[in-house]
Amino acid sequence: MMNVVVTGSERGIGREIARELCRRGHFYYGFSKWNEIDVSDYDCIKDAFSELEDYPPEALINNAGIVEMGSILELSPEAWQRQINTNLNGVFYCCKEYARIAKNKGGKIINIASTAGLGPRPGRSAYAASKAAVINFSLSIAEELRPYGIKVYCIAPGAVATSLRKQIAPDENPENIMQPKELAQFVVDIVEDGTMLDNQIIQARRF
Repeated sequence: MMNVVVTGSERGIGREIARELCRRGHFYYGFSKWNEIDVSDYDCIKDAFSELEDYPPEALINNAGIVEMGSILELSPEAWQRQINTNLNGVFYCCKEYARIAKNKGGKIINIASTAGLGPRPGRSAYAASKAAVINFSLSIAEELRPYGIKVYCIAPGAVATSLRKQIAPDENPENIMQPKELAQFVVDIVEDGTMLDNQIIQARRF
């Protein structure tokens, strides 16, 4: 049995990851609004990981994310900052604190980015920019944390049938795209093994 931190575990992909972990006999710590752990609040994240310091989890899955639509002419500075705070700063805070308690003990960090971070996404530039930053951040800390026995994985999913995707493409048929359960199974496979998949961008999509 492994212990795993999952951010954004209250809905969508995060909820399915939590369920899949339980199905396979693992335990998860959910960082979500349900237990008032806000990934965009560094002090909150420090306190949460301090509680886990004596028994560091075997893995951290950074999944929490938000999107707010709008072109550069429509997007407010506040909307931009909210997305950067959750999608990017939250990943940084969790990775920093997980690395602090897991260094030299081994562990895995799995950052859920997006194919939106690999190219232009008009109308959701803040989301795309945050995910592009997560991709580069993941590749950078993979090198930094290698000496401490911590592996870093970056998964860039394509379209997944979640409420977030519904915001982006309200007219899309959700049955034609990847389901949260499918991605969750793939993510937990990496938690359990992940041989030769770290330190690279892993694109997960249904063709």
